[in-house]
Amino acid sequence: MSSEKSPRKYEGATALRTPALFFLFRVAQNQVCEVALDDNKVEIMYFYSDMCEDERSLSRLTRKLNQKRKDIQIRLVNIDDPGNEQLTELYSVNTVPLIIFLTPRGEIAARRFVSLSEEGVVHEVADQINEGRLPNAVAEELRTKILEFLKSVTRRNDLTELIVDQIENDLMEASLEPEICELVNSHISAINHTVSDLQEFKRILQKFSKRQNEFVV
Repeated sequence: MSSEKSPRKYEGATALRTPALFFLFRVAQNQVCEVALDDNKVEIMYFYSDMCEDERSLSRLTRKLNQKRKDIQIRLVNIDDPGNEQLTELYSVNTVPLIIFLTPRGEIAARRFVSLSEEGVVHEVADQINEGRLPNAVAEELRTKILEFLKSVTRRNDLTELIVDQIENDLMEASLEPEICELVNSHISAINHTVSDLQEFKRILQKFSKRQNEFVV
């Protein structure tokens, strides 16, 4: 019986898993790029903008990290390159810099919104993947539930949008259940303080408010 599996299709891209794992994605019109994933290496996808970081400097840093660790493979993805648009969509990248860690089997193990120069983060997460601690199924299930509930909340203004965006980004970074629980408690505390501060501002402004018929609550 063949060990090959059917391609997993995404919008604008296809991930193909075989004994020699490959990712296939479109890099330009009428052109497809095939990227081989080493079965023994942690794959690191580094999404960046060339408006903020220089590719040559990143390439030097990549070579340095690869020399230190033979168990990782780093790929640089410039989100400003139109050829990387579908890959960026595939991994739902909307903030950079972003490091996405993949297991040797191609599973997303962790996301970190840090620069590739944060070598300590790269080493720590790669070690957790190699030790089998990432990805964590319990944390993934908990994160998914919270994100689904957050979708039902009305975002009435820019402040709300900013707060929820921060919560969602922090949740995407948390890799273990205790980290998510600590994160939730931290944001509850921050929101309580924010609400209290806003109530004070509201009371002050109401002293100088001249209510009119068209006044909107």
